[in-house]
Amino acid sequence: MARVPRLLLSLAPLLLLLPAGCAPPITLGQEQQRARLAALDYPADAPYGPDLDVVVRRDDRTLQLINRTPRRYADLRLWLNQQYVRDVPAIEVGPGNRYDLRRWINQHREPFPVAVLLAPDRAFPVVLAELHDPELNVRHRLLVWPDDTLD
Repeated sequence: MARVPRLLLSLAPLLLLLPAGCAPPITLGQEQQRARLAALDYPADAPYGPDLDVVVRRDDRTLQLINRTPRRYADLRLWLNQQYVRDVPAIEVGPGNRYDLRRWINQHREPFPVAVLLAPDRAFPVVLAELHDPELNVRHRLLVWPDDTLD
């Protein structure tokens, strides 16, 4: 019985050698997805359509989209801070739209920065969110709920 705590204590220093934010290895499909997203340019020339009543709320490593409209949105790209992008298959009506924040990728194939155990200050706030319709080439601003990463 005493062997288990000793084993855990002997492995603890090895955990400190891991880089901060160490994540499980990504699959070939995920790497291809990252490469595809990294190749996308922010659509700065796309005109703005009407702002949408969709609230973006960051909760640690999760991004929640609260769609307060009566409409479902599908097959769009969501840009965060004009640098990180992800394809969003659907935003359903209501608060049930939750996504892993680390799935947003920038031009360097890096995921959106989130806090980790050994680097809690690594978190980066979401200050701007825009839905882009690649078919119509129109951007829509979303309302970003302030989070505590700015404190």
